[in-house]
Amino acid sequence: MTRRTTFGLGIAVVLGLLCGGVPMWRALHPPPVESARAAALDTIPALVPEVTPSAWLTAHFAAPIAAQGPAPAGWAPVEASVKASDCSGCHVEQVAAWRTSRHAAAMGPGLTGQALEDRAGQCDRCHAPLAEQAGTTPLTAEGVTCAACHVRGWARSGPPRREGVAAVENAPHGGFTEVADFADPAFCGTCHDFSANATPVAGKRLQETTEEWRRTPAAAAGKTCQTCHLPDRAHTFAGVHDAELVRSAFTAEAKFITDGGLIVGRLRVTATDAVGHRLPTYTTAELWLTVDQLDRDGLLLDGTHQEAVIGRRLSPDNREELFDTRLFPGETHDLAYTADLEPECSALLARVEVRPEAAYERHYADWIDAEKGDVAALGKALEAAKAARFVAWQERVVLPE
Repeated sequence: MTRRTTFGLGIAVVLGLLCGGVPMWRALHPPPVESARAAALDTIPALVPEVTPSAWLTAHFAAPIAAQGPAPAGWAPVEASVKASDCSGCHVEQVAAWRTSRHAAAMGPGLTGQALEDRAGQCDRCHAPLAEQAGTTPLTAEGVTCAACHVRGWARSGPPRREGVAAVENAPHGGFTEVADFADPAFCGTCHDFSANATPVAGKRLQETTEEWRRTPAAAAGKTCQTCHLPDRAHTFAGVHDAELVRSAFTAEAKFITDGGLIVGRLRVTATDAVGHRLPTYTTAELWLTVDQLDRDGLLLDGTHQEAVIGRRLSPDNREELFDTRLFPGETHDLAYTADLEPECSALLARVEVRPEAAYERHYADWIDAEKGDVAALGKALEAAKAARFVAWQERVVLPE
């Protein structure tokens, strides 16, 4: 590269930083060397029919959800409540599980700390959808609370009773209505699959999880969102933050050889049929494949680290796709490793690290640097996002003496 070319590139970077936008963001967050572009879904045949909400479900989640209104006469205060703590008197296991879930954390500091002009219109429809949650109240902080799915006009609804379970006479709050839609993927798709009218990027919507599901062996086998994320109706809503669930979604294999003074090999990740959408779905989570050389004490050797990313990364305004290396079941992604064999090297460490909130780690850091929003809240969110990382797989490959 000539001196003139180097100078020209330097000027371009400086101008990008001064002008802001995507050039500045790219300068601060250079993407890894990834060039893959996962195919748009309309090029991939679906294995099951289109997911279409029923009339009941469409009305159930019509936005905005109307206020409950006056409670029926004679009801106790606990019956005329949409607080999770009041549900827990009878639904002990469900509320206890929900409290550990991402649904309960849907209105955390990462959202409330953002400088949003229209939070109610942009976020609250899914993150705190009840009319009673408008503004900032203790109920708002409950996020996707029990009533968000189960209570409309004080009438309770839920999935059909299990076989052999009889109805309770004179049940609190008038009992509940059994609705089969609670087991339908369309129920989850209300929030986890963005509108088909949304502007696509590289032919793909920002989130299209149920449409991805239609193209998987899991869908063909009759497994739904609820099969994996609400197993046996457990209200943990396990997802990419759950190590056990993620480990079931892929296999990993590391192979290396020494060739003179070089180490050559690869770390390969393959998505299994257990995953019912792309791995990972949406644009938030990423899987980081890493390989390092270790010395005889098991310490990482500087300058030997290499990495690859499985995920979909967009520009900060979500208008440009930088790369998309996500995997459908059966697809693979490799980290090809070639490096000088360090004299002190005795083994290699291959890892798959899951970063459930990778995109938000970048966003929070940028907003903090720009003092955009509640910096203290965003700081807490950034700390929590980094703490959510975990190693889903690793292998120590010992080199022959």
